Amino acid sequence: MQTGNDCLVCFMRQVLTTVKLCSQDPELQRRVLTRVGAMLEDFPAEASPPENAAAYYRLIAEMTGVADPFAEIKDQANRLALSMEPAMSAAVAQAADPLLAAIRFAIGANVLDNGAQRQLDLDTTLAECQQGGLAIDHYPQLEAALARRPRVLYLADNCGEIVFDKQVIRVLLERGCSLTLAVRASPVINDATLEDARFCGLEELCPVISNGADVPGTSLERCSAEFRQAFAGAELIISKGMGNFECLSEARAPIVFLFTVKCSSVLAHLRADHPQADLRIGSAVLLASETLQAG
Repeated sequence: MQTGNDCLVCFMRQVLTTVKLCSQDPELQRRVLTRVGAMLEDFPAEASPPENAAAYYRLIAEMTGVADPFAEIKDQANRLALSMEPAMSAAVAQAADPLLAAIRFAIGANVLDNGAQRQLDLDTTLAECQQGGLAIDHYPQLEAALARRPRVLYLADNCGEIVFDKQVIRVLLERGCSLTLAVRASPVINDATLEDARFCGLEELCPVISNGADVPGTSLERCSAEFRQAFAGAELIISKGMGNFECLSEARAPIVFLFTVKCSSVLAHLRADHPQADLRIGSAVLLASETLQAG
């Protein structure tokens, strides 16, 4: 997915939000904003939004000396999600279709995204995702792929959200799939890292690897050789979150995208490809890639 004009406006909003977490000095905030504003002209439109965003998050860290501006927010999200885990686990276990219930919870939790254009309410979204349907529903394609008990690579997204991913992972393991979870190599926005996966208990369920990049998405060109090997060898890739979708929407791989629509650019992209779907900000999406559908 390419970087559109709406993305440029969103970038500046993200910069202001982030730099305010780093410093209360208005002069430093202005210098950062000015520097990033000057960078916008050089951002290639053909690159995905997360790939372009990585450049200014590095600049913010360099200019402010704060490597992880969202550290406290991430910790709060992880702890909040862990406090909800027992009730969520019980709801999934009691559901007629535990996998679908777990997926709906996980998609709903994708609103825990501090980089999104629109901030959505977690409690409201989680309640709705259990009652409402999926705006794009390729669950049958996912079921067909899982029937083969594939090797699964699960691409994580945000802190807090990864606790909800645990429910999906547990069900997949119970179904006989082998599974590896991939997280970001270093802090960027509120995306999950190895430290977060460890804190939330993911390492107790499955192997967890870093993708080797500091991009708020999965940019294959910038990921490590280890990760690219795992990606190429996976029989099924479950991709959580908008950032991963923005980076991998054109990838030729057996991917299922799980996310909540939270910005106008992603919404427009989806509407162009799925004109019959009732898509809007806040829509839950379970989208199989063309490669998976063809297979």
